[in-house]
Amino acid sequence: MKLSIVVPFYNAELYIERCLYSLINQDINSNDYEILMIDDGSIDNGKDIVESFINKHANIKLYSQPNIGLGATRNRGMQLAKGDYIYFIDVDDYIAYNTFGNILNCAIENDIEILGFNTQVTGELNLFSSKTQNTLIDYLVLSGSDYLFKCNNHRLEAWWYIIKRDFLLKTNLKFEEGRFMEDAIFSFKIFMEAKRALFYPMDVHRYVKTPDSIMNNETQEHLLKLIEDYISLIFRFDLLIEEISKKNATGTDRIIKKIKFKSEESIFLMFFKIIKSKISIKKIDRILINLKAIDMYPLTSSIREVYTHKKIAIMSFIFNQKYLFYFLLYPFRILYRFKLIKLL
Repeated sequence: MKLSIVVPFYNAELYIERCLYSLINQDINSNDYEILMIDDGSIDNGKDIVESFINKHANIKLYSQPNIGLGATRNRGMQLAKGDYIYFIDVDDYIAYNTFGNILNCAIENDIEILGFNTQVTGELNLFSSKTQNTLIDYLVLSGSDYLFKCNNHRLEAWWYIIKRDFLLKTNLKFEEGRFMEDAIFSFKIFMEAKRALFYPMDVHRYVKTPDSIMNNETQEHLLKLIEDYISLIFRFDLLIEEISKKNATGTDRIIKKIKFKSEESIFLMFFKIIKSKISIKKIDRILINLKAIDMYPLTSSIREVYTHKKIAIMSFIFNQKYLFYFLLYPFRILYRFKLIKLL
């Protein structure tokens, strides 16, 4: 078995069919890969859809369990997997047809521990053709730490890379359980352990923006929860930096710089959620004081260096001037409510 694809799902009947079609329409012999569908306590008809696929495709397997959350479900998938490589995908996303053969062959031929590839953020539901299917591709094998430092395509999520199963089990690393962005810390740690990582610049993954997703849901209750989750992630990044600093290994400073950038990126995005929410200035002030205590506010120039759009520069300046931000907060909220401005 060459590949195990782990697909956790919860009340996802609207997405399962598209995701599964994308996974079975691959340039890999069906005997060489398995699709592990793990039902995390759904109460809709998602299981029925999976079972209809199982009747036609022997390499699809269904597992059911009480609801334990995404991180814990991925960890279970890790233990169930039998393939030489493991891939974790969210059920509301999909991949381009006939792309994983190239990805998998490259990983096997070069004995790669982690292999990353391109994703496309989209609202489209039928982008099944890859732009790079017939393109000659050059690539460079790096250590995981060099990859984090040299490659700007590093993301926090786990769906843009495959992992060698033996390497993953050897590290004994697991996804955080019961946490927002449970793969963020995992992604940094797994790359730091890797000796052979590679980016294969192929257009493979589709990250689908759905209105009810974690990042796009704009109910007040959800926005407040998301702000709390961002704060939790930022402080977990701070603990990770502390953990890495104690190792004093070669390249530590470069990795810490990368983690700090991802932390600042999270703070930047959090500010937009604050504008959309009804959270009070008093509570915002408490948040910023706590961020300042770990030297994560005001933001540095890193965001503006990577994201050069004028809007980013302007908003970074406003977010960094605390009292200016407070002064503009309610006008921003009114303009956004009446759809006169767009926010990230």
